[in-house]
Amino acid sequence: MHFLTRSLRGGLVLLATAIPLLGLAQTARPLAPEVLAAIPAEIKARGVLRVGSQQTFPPIEFREPGKSEVTGASRDLLTEMAQRLSLKIEFVQAEYSALIPGLEADRFDMASGGISDTEEREQKVDFVNYLFSGGSILVLAANKDKLDTIDDFCGKGVATLLGSRVIMAQVEAASERCVKAGKAAIRAEQLPSAPDARMQLDLRRVDGYLGDFPALVYMGQQFPGRYRIVGGNYMLTQYITSWAFAKNRTALRDAVQKATQSMLDDGTYQKLLDKWGVGGAALPAISVNLPASKRNK
Repeated sequence: MHFLTRSLRGGLVLLATAIPLLGLAQTARPLAPEVLAAIPAEIKARGVLRVGSQQTFPPIEFREPGKSEVTGASRDLLTEMAQRLSLKIEFVQAEYSALIPGLEADRFDMASGGISDTEEREQKVDFVNYLFSGGSILVLAANKDKLDTIDDFCGKGVATLLGSRVIMAQVEAASERCVKAGKAAIRAEQLPSAPDARMQLDLRRVDGYLGDFPALVYMGQQFPGRYRIVGGNYMLTQYITSWAFAKNRTALRDAVQKATQSMLDDGTYQKLLDKWGVGGAALPAISVNLPASKRNK
């Protein structure tokens, strides 16, 4: 099994998905005492870091059919990061659109599950950036229409996750171009979860499902011959998949950033991404509040 993935650095990378890695080398450098000391007292006391997650974002963070345990690349990164902070991870189920409100309501300490860093979202929350990503379009393989970019969807329907503002901005811009060209607008539906959005495609209620590139490639591998990504491996937008934190959790945010950076420094970060076939999406450094828009300036 392989993953095709493209990073903001350009180029298409073919990666072999490795067998689960056992016994990662424990060569981590000790975290500075002040990093551990900065962890909020109530989190230290409970020994658990609560992570809000939609859990429908394979291969990054998801539950396999019939299983309750969360798995994926982000889950492995979070588990290792928490261990370095002497904590454990507890996942809290939340729909994608409820992740930021959940942080603000203190339902969880951080949010994961495919959320992307944007300058608009930074007005409400902070981010620790950990993965290059981008939005692509999945269609049924049986659909023989010439569909290479979002601009080929004039008069057609697409589905995506509720709260996917980065993707929806691209859809709305393309729809305006359709209308200006004298064509019908793009009909867009936003659904609570990735499975809900994909079901709209399976039922042929829409022509395309818009989602994260790694997740769409993974989906295609799970159902050989059923789907294809438009334009080969076209991306309608690029972004940085991140973990989100409430604005009053800067100490926790910085502790998570430093622990994850230590994983990048000793090679654990790359090994865990390689395990899930997304090693080509690795960042050169674990940053704070550095969305794609700032990286491209």
